[in-house]
Amino acid sequence: MQFEELRFVCQQAALDLVRQKGRPVPPTVVLPGPDRTRLMTLPELPPDDEARHTVLAELAHDHVTADRVPCWGFVSEAEVEGEDVVVVVYGARRHAPEITASRFTADGDLEEFVAAEPLDPTALPFLHPLQHAVDALPAQDDVLFGLDPKRGGPGEPPGSLPLHP
Repeated sequence: MQFEELRFVCQQAALDLVRQKGRPVPPTVVLPGPDRTRLMTLPELPPDDEARHTVLAELAHDHVTADRVPCWGFVSEAEVEGEDVVVVVYGARRHAPEITASRFTADGDLEEFVAAEPLDPTALPFLHPLQHAVDALPAQDDVLFGLDPKRGGPGEPPGSLPLHP
């Protein structure tokens, strides 16, 4: 899996959640693996960032670190500039998280996602445990992305995921 594919998988998870669960879209962690992608809905995500951080730190320990999952995604409904949107954040080992969003259509589906951009390090601090967990994994876990851990993609530093615009 390449980083751009991770974005696609997480956006597809958002579309599936909207179609299957309806609104409000529950906060959900996306854990792509070599055999299947797991969606872990968090129906009781606490309202404050410190408590959310604790919940996601436990989830990261139990499912990212224990299962050696080198990437993650997070899907949630939010209000942005007075409009309801679905926000998708995703990150991978040695790749800073990116964020994208999509507005709801009149019929309750999602519009096309806006271009992804780097997530500001101070935004959504409760997601930090997910990124810290994937960054702490040993290099051999890069093989889940089809890479030799000693070599990156063309023009990439050793061990990095190839990025495609």
